[in-house]
Amino acid sequence: MYENEKVEEDEAKKLANDLNAIFQITSAKESNGIEDLFIKIGQKFLNPKGDPIPQKPTGTGKNDKKEKDNIKLNSGTGGKQKKKCC
Repeated sequence: MYENEKVEEDEAKKLANDLNAIFQITSAKESNGIEDLFIKIGQKFLNPKGDPIPQKPTGTGKNDKKEKDNIKLNSGTGGKQKKKCC
């Protein structure tokens, strides 16, 4: 790290805006802003239109199981499931 090198926050924000990139101040050393950055990445790339994320209804019947919200990523198979091998 160079003592005299520093990028001003306004300059970094402008560059991020010009590049349509995410601007987030983080500190890996102090663990600040990291979780927020990953949330912003998920919102930008997994929900690019900014649509509200639907909430799954929780069941009230005695046989209902509470499901966890899962994010399913397309692994490049065109939405088709690969057959399992063994």
